[in-house]
Amino acid sequence: MEFVIGIDLGSTGIRGIVTNSVGKVILSKQLAITPSYKARQLPAGWYEQNPKSWIEALHRILKEIVKELKKLGIPLQEISAICTDSTSGTILAVDEFGNPLIPAIMYNDIRAQDEAEKIQKIAISFSQKVGYKFKASFSLPKILWIKQNRPSIYIQTKKFLHANDFLVGLLTGEYFHSDISNCLKAGFDFIDERWPGFIESELEISFEKLPKVVPSGKKIGVTSTELEKNTGFPSGVAVISGATDSIMALIASGASQVGDIFTSLGTTLVTRILTDKLVYDMQGRVYCHIFPGKTRYYLPGGASSVGAECLHAYFPEINFALFDQKALEYFPTNGITYPLVKKGERFPFVNPDAEHFYMGTTEIYEKYTAYLQGVAFVERLSIEILERLGVKTGSRVFTIGGATKSRPWLQIRADVLQKTIYRPKIIEAAYGAAILAASATIYKEDVLGTIKKFVQPDIIIKPRIEFKEKLTKNYKDFCAELMKRFNFKIE
Repeated sequence: MEFVIGIDLGSTGIRGIVTNSVGKVILSKQLAITPSYKARQLPAGWYEQNPKSWIEALHRILKEIVKELKKLGIPLQEISAICTDSTSGTILAVDEFGNPLIPAIMYNDIRAQDEAEKIQKIAISFSQKVGYKFKASFSLPKILWIKQNRPSIYIQTKKFLHANDFLVGLLTGEYFHSDISNCLKAGFDFIDERWPGFIESELEISFEKLPKVVPSGKKIGVTSTELEKNTGFPSGVAVISGATDSIMALIASGASQVGDIFTSLGTTLVTRILTDKLVYDMQGRVYCHIFPGKTRYYLPGGASSVGAECLHAYFPEINFALFDQKALEYFPTNGITYPLVKKGERFPFVNPDAEHFYMGTTEIYEKYTAYLQGVAFVERLSIEILERLGVKTGSRVFTIGGATKSRPWLQIRADVLQKTIYRPKIIEAAYGAAILAASATIYKEDVLGTIKKFVQPDIIIKPRIEFKEKLTKNYKDFCAELMKRFNFKIE
């Protein structure tokens, strides 16, 4: 029996999953990240983290994995591969030995607004080619911000790395690789598979400071003897190039054929569709990730500012299990809401001034139902926008996220979408990383085939056709109100 390991590094914790060659989880460990420095006040829109806490977290979880595998009697030499993922757009500068020079600038940091605008003006033709616009949260604007605001750091920097690139360095001892998934937000040309010329000629960012990019799902090196000395994790284990956390979550969801829809519903709602065609959206709502594998597939989509956090914001002290059951009695409802918590929307439309609104009864159960229905309407609109951009969709929605624990809400979403919803047994991004590791080493095949071997649905929810007509009318009313309030067209 062979074993693979997936590691997912988040902003507040790290998870490691060990599976056997048929996808059975042998071991799952999660640890909180303890910052190794005292948090300091940052300007609005700035988010940083000390990467030393990542080193500590990775070493701790590998030690835990080694200890538990020994308890289970599993020889460490049977570990075939390890693969990692982390947050998209998080960037840090390291010296020639891989030592961080400044705190990591996190995925949700938007300090580089001016730099993003500058890049977008320069990279118009590039944006038309790859089909997306540069945003302040992307890593390339952050690199330019460092160059312009921390010139001494820029000079000292050997490589600018993403969070996952740093993990790969910790595993292999070589801090110069990245993957095509993480480098999308750094401006890597995934069509011609090279760094575009404007980065060096116009932005004056040296290519030598950017990582060497390889496809996700390829062997990128092996674990080092230094790692074995520090953690007990064996040296010589294949390290597989990873991807962003959202791509790993999609892999773990079970989506495995063209037209499959993936949604992640937690604090916010992420929607992507597996397709064989590159999608262009010059409104800046959508961008395409590359799906790992030998065959080129794309993952167009985006992240809404709407999500399950609206329930905690507008219904802070309720029994959610009770209200979810009541929602099935009141659904469908004529109540209309755009359930934002903070100002501004980015997908399925872009409007920095968009704000929450609610129109309907004050009866508490029906109002709550309107919010569950409202999030589902945003999900439907997100899919519709992608369809209008030319993406062909099927009848299957694969969903993960904390909000999928509510079966009543899954039923409401299935009814609104009029599609079958599949919730996998294991909803962790680390499981997706393990699948990618297995596809590269044990099976040596396209990732889609390994997904089919590994992932099984836990819950399958079919839509109720009797609500279709009523929901179609309510959805049209919802869209009409959005277009009137937020001044946009569904196109």
